[in-house]
Amino acid sequence: MKKALYFLLVFGFTLISFNLASHHFRYDLYDLAVQFESQKAKLSSKHTTLNQQNYYYLSRNIEAPRETVVLLHGFSADKENWLRFSQNLPSHFQIFALDLLGHGEHAINLNASYSIELQVAYLHSFITEMIKQPVHIVGNSMGGAIASLYAATYPDEVKTLMLISPAGVHDFPSLMDHMINKQGTNPLIASSNEQFFDVIDFVMQDQPFIPDAILRVQAEKSVARFTLNQKIFSDIRLDLKKNLDKAFSLIKAPTLIMWGKEDRVINVENIQRYAQLIPNAQSEILEDVGHLAMIETPKLAAQAFINLSSVSEHSEK
Repeated sequence: MKKALYFLLVFGFTLISFNLASHHFRYDLYDLAVQFESQKAKLSSKHTTLNQQNYYYLSRNIEAPRETVVLLHGFSADKENWLRFSQNLPSHFQIFALDLLGHGEHAINLNASYSIELQVAYLHSFITEMIKQPVHIVGNSMGGAIASLYAATYPDEVKTLMLISPAGVHDFPSLMDHMINKQGTNPLIASSNEQFFDVIDFVMQDQPFIPDAILRVQAEKSVARFTLNQKIFSDIRLDLKKNLDKAFSLIKAPTLIMWGKEDRVINVENIQRYAQLIPNAQSEILEDVGHLAMIETPKLAAQAFINLSSVSEHSEK
């Protein structure tokens, strides 16, 4: 009995000590976790300046690449959203995962515009000056709208286009739309650490395991950008009134639209309309998946991209 009590006391003390240490060193643990996941994908974190614009990105550089993919995250997210997706891409792919304007490592600037058109121009500078060849593009949510408008504006620069629960077509309202319009609350913007955990629950149906210390750091970073996130979201909502989707018919690239059936951010019922707007578009609905298929089911999403990109490779031979 005494031995059992002693074990419980030691175990309890060890657990408390670990929790205290993980809280105190949470930013160090976060950096180590990101570094570990990046190394598994052979990605490195980089920064450059082009046309007086800062670019923060993860990249896997290879010599004389034939296949390059650019990955665009969604609203209030960052380039790290693509770590596990990238781990499942073959080594012959050169990869660039960008922090889009106003996100990730970008400084907080409440005076800037974060419209889809400006994000497209930002992306165009990077692709033309850093990559200098046609690319595959994968975009999620806001990044999907940017990817679509980019492919429509510069059709000869895009080899294939993969859209994961993309913004841009909103004929069918979502649970998020209802919460914003009827309740006046935005489930994507956290004003406290506790609300951030609610955001995670809202955007994903099947969450992968993420250590609590890592989530706390993500929460603190998100809350610090609360006012900026409000500004960015407002700019995006204004974009929806511009009928940007009219340009989607100009897209030439083979396109796959992937949507989680349990998406509460953008209604999956919009997938048919989206696919109708883009020539050569295919669509796929994933059961038991929410808004972030590349995180919830990275292997499946990556394989879908590989299959899509092979269409472009065969056409070039």
